[in-house]
Amino acid sequence: MTAESVVRRGRRRDAEENRDRILRAARNLLVTHPNASMDDLAQAAGVVRRTLYGHFPNRDALLAGLADKATADLLDALSRTDRADLDPAVALAEFSLTLWRAGDQYRLLISLAESEFGTAALRDLLTPIREQALELLTRGREAGRFATHLPLPVLSTTLQAMTIALLQAVNDGLWTCDGTQSSIAILIAAGLPAAEAEAAIQQARSLR
Repeated sequence: MTAESVVRRGRRRDAEENRDRILRAARNLLVTHPNASMDDLAQAAGVVRRTLYGHFPNRDALLAGLADKATADLLDALSRTDRADLDPAVALAEFSLTLWRAGDQYRLLISLAESEFGTAALRDLLTPIREQALELLTRGREAGRFATHLPLPVLSTTLQAMTIALLQAVNDGLWTCDGTQSSIAILIAAGLPAAEAEAAIQQARSLR
């Protein structure tokens, strides 16, 4: 490896670190201040404007990169558990708890959707997550564990909207939750009796 290639690799690494730093700072700032300016974001990230604009030429580009990263982080969190052999109720409980633990990303997407993208764009961003939920619900219904009063795609969309509403309630200071009560609510909405929902949550927590 030549000295020039070493320098180029170092510059790429520095650029990647700066980009990640900007996105992390933007995520933290925009959750509470969705209308923060590019100057505010540069200051929060500890970089000069030139560095910020070198990675993101305008606010729309930054928000798009941030939304993509938030969605990727959610999918990464969900991928860390193999739910294929779990009881359907436990699998859905673990899924719900994982999403709640990754709530910062969800809250960010909610803030961006309200101030920048709109609800339709939020639905598009969350499509891969909704598809995973649909798979779990399908398996649970086939096993006779979940309710049949709604078509599965409708139930999946409803549960996702419910998760967002519960997280927004935290944003609004209406309650605090470690994920237990919100996940119980999701399981009950899927059709489980309360006692079974609570038992499924306990089993899901034991998997960590």
